Amino acid sequence: MAAHARIFPPNVVSSSPGSVSLRTGMQPRLYLRLLILPIPLLCGRVTAEAQLQHPGRPFGFESSLKAAEVMYVLPPPDPMEVEAGRMDNERDEAKTMRFALERPVGLSPDCHGSWEEYGETRVWRVHIVSPEAVSLGLVFNGYALADGVRVFVYDPGMVHTRGAFTAGNNKSSGVLAVGHIPGQEVIVEMQVPVRVEDYGILRIESVSHAFLPTGGCGLKRDIRFGRSQDCEIDINCEEGADWQLHKRSVVRIYTTREYCTGVLINNTGYDGTPYLLTSEHCINRTYYAERSVFVFNYESPGCFGGDGSVEMSISGCDTLAVGDSIDFSLVRLSASPPDSFDVFYAGWDLDNVQLSPSVTIHHPEGDVKKISKDDQAVSNVEKASDIPQGDLRDYYYFSYWWIRQWDEGSTEGGSSGAPLFNSQKRMIGILTGGYASCGDSIGYDPQTDRVIYNKTLNRNDYYTKLNVAWDYYGESGPVLKRWLDPLNTGITSIGGYHPAGTDTSLVGEDAWYRIYPNPVRDILFIVPLNNRQEQTGYFVTDLSGRIHLSGSLDPGGQMQLDVRSLAPGFYVIGFGSDGSRVFQKFVVAR
Repeated sequence: MAAHARIFPPNVVSSSPGSVSLRTGMQPRLYLRLLILPIPLLCGRVTAEAQLQHPGRPFGFESSLKAAEVMYVLPPPDPMEVEAGRMDNERDEAKTMRFALERPVGLSPDCHGSWEEYGETRVWRVHIVSPEAVSLGLVFNGYALADGVRVFVYDPGMVHTRGAFTAGNNKSSGVLAVGHIPGQEVIVEMQVPVRVEDYGILRIESVSHAFLPTGGCGLKRDIRFGRSQDCEIDINCEEGADWQLHKRSVVRIYTTREYCTGVLINNTGYDGTPYLLTSEHCINRTYYAERSVFVFNYESPGCFGGDGSVEMSISGCDTLAVGDSIDFSLVRLSASPPDSFDVFYAGWDLDNVQLSPSVTIHHPEGDVKKISKDDQAVSNVEKASDIPQGDLRDYYYFSYWWIRQWDEGSTEGGSSGAPLFNSQKRMIGILTGGYASCGDSIGYDPQTDRVIYNKTLNRNDYYTKLNVAWDYYGESGPVLKRWLDPLNTGITSIGGYHPAGTDTSLVGEDAWYRIYPNPVRDILFIVPLNNRQEQTGYFVTDLSGRIHLSGSLDPGGQMQLDVRSLAPGFYVIGFGSDGSRVFQKFVVAR
């Protein structure tokens, strides 16, 4: 369903009805698409650090090694299975992107490969070949190394080397995923100091065999860059200018077979717990949760520019709440994103009436981050017939927001799980799927410097409503409320949270009071905004939700709150009046 790009000289203008324009800058998609490869990534519960690789380098192959002693060659994949994967992408209304096959291997140093000695080091290698693969990834399920042992994964030419992986990558799940290396061959090398009698456990569970054509394999670029359709708009084009903070909440997800999108989501404790929301059909059980890889800030550095970096990555998560008849999955990442990732936790809104235009940010086809816009108010699905026959009817029809037509950009396979934002930049839903796709280019508009696309195909996408997933299944069921409102505030809308930001005084957009100084040593001043005259209660909690201080504020005037009883750290002060509450965050520093 890819669009057919056409070139129009600058003096050709089309103002055809039912079209969408796109700024070219440089004529989009008419440049060499380089490839970037994912770095090796960790699955399972992270207990040490989010960064995977440790110092070291592999010995590589020596001429004395016999290929037959180390090679493990899989048969060519079943062409029918590959074709089925391709066809799934063409007809699947749920917008995942299937790009690889999982091929079980069950390899270990006890039964496969070859050992050699290099001075004070024993070295084990196995050379894995999966014919016709565009690229290969690995999953270790049985990974528990002794101190001093190192593991590397690389291609025969040692152009791409992953590792060292060490005991610092050991996790309770025993799962470690290594991102794709171009080509149909990879070598796994384990180095064991001779003083170490037992290297621990190392078992290769499966090979992820990419079957989609990627072009340019061997270049140090991502295998999905430039794969999305021509009407898609890079997040760093002018359409994304107002979304530069909120884009940091959106991540690309890779589950060994498929690409999806997810979003970091804030909670009422404003504590940076790494909750991430995506679709149930992307991650729905522990197996995929442990093998999922989350890539942050994967975007082109400019508008229709080059490829971006995939080095900011975390692997593995725990499933917390997974819908069945409602398409959502709330997970907790295996590690909190470090400050260097500069992430943002999206705010949310549970109102069932949304009258503003909407925006989605996503990774179509696993490509760099894109933005799409609908200038009309989002619709409610009112009856089952509002949804065409297909996979989308596996979920309750009333759980969907309905995007009738995108005005700029579109969505594709790989966009599943992408957040839908209202004009207040608060999340109201996540993408299940639909039928929207780019139309053909039909003209060029020099006033906006955009290629214009026919929007005939760009219709009917469906997003799971946050307000339905919030508590539909009840207190004992898979609901969002339990996790996203840990303070049990009952509020229905909160702003986002930017933990690496310099302004910690205001965490929401609906402040009733100004608080200062922040950070504070002993006295926190509270000043009402907008001539606020209501009687207001307050309470101060730490980030676990435990209340330390509480009381009431007199109408008008300012208050001095003595915080000398609080230990240094982050705190949230909540203000409540007539059933409404707002929260602000402050720091006690001494």
